[in-house]
Amino acid sequence: MTSADSDPCLPRNSQLRSKSDYSHVYANGVRVHGKYLRIVAAKSPQDIGARMGLSVSSKFEKSAVKRNRVRRVLRAAFRLQRQSLPGLDLVLIPTRNDLSYRTPIIEDELIELCAKAVAKFSKD
Repeated sequence: MTSADSDPCLPRNSQLRSKSDYSHVYANGVRVHGKYLRIVAAKSPQDIGARMGLSVSSKFEKSAVKRNRVRRVLRAAFRLQRQSLPGLDLVLIPTRNDLSYRTPIIEDELIELCAKAVAKFSKD
């Protein structure tokens, strides 16, 4: 279990951690919407692959337990698909709390929305 692929954790360098990281994404990013997610994607200033941040507010769901479950699902989907995603900084925002958030469904939508974001960048 020494390979990075078998590591169940999301490395710190693949997470948006600071306020300046989030500010960069919101200021320079494109917005893409799907059924489960809204993604704000910006070109990464570093060349370390895809990085992810989450924005799951109490406006989405009042129950902290349910919000945390959605966060876990989003993190797992990103971790499983990180190697196949383009080198973007992503902020993932869940859209509807009446849907069932499952990792395989979110993985598919994440790949689809990232492709749409890259297409928007190539138009510019």
